[in-house]
Amino acid sequence: MRLVRWTLWLGGLCFVGFGLASLIDPIGLLGSAGVVLSGDVAATEVRAFYGGLELGLGALLLAADLYGKRREGLWLVLASYGGIALGRSIGLLIAGQGSSFLWFALATEWSLTGLAVLGLRRLGSR
Repeated sequence: MRLVRWTLWLGGLCFVGFGLASLIDPIGLLGSAGVVLSGDVAATEVRAFYGGLELGLGALLLAADLYGKRREGLWLVLASYGGIALGRSIGLLIAGQGSSFLWFALATEWSLTGLAVLGLRRLGSR
C-alpha cells in the first residue's frame, strides 16, 4: 500500500509543482526546455493548459489517496504520465536531440508510469 500512496503523492505533487511554475513563469519555464513563447497571449495559453490542467490533475491524484480511490488514481497516473512519456519519446526520436530538461522530464514520466503499473498489479492481487 505504501507504493500506491507514494506513487499518487509523487505524481500529484509533480503535477502541482509544474502547474504552479507554469502559472508563475511560463516563459522562463518553457524556455528551459527550448520552447520560445511569442508573448503574453502565448503565456496565457501555457498558464491555462500547463498551469491549470496540471494543478487539476495533481489535485485529483492527491484526492484519490485521501478519499480512498487509489485504483482510480493509479489509472490516472498511468494514463496521464504514460501518455506524456509516449508523446515526449516520439518527439525526441523525431527530433533526434533533447535538452537536459526534456531527458529529466522523460525519466520522471516513465518512472511514474512504471510505478503506476506496479501499484495496479499490487492492488489487483488483493
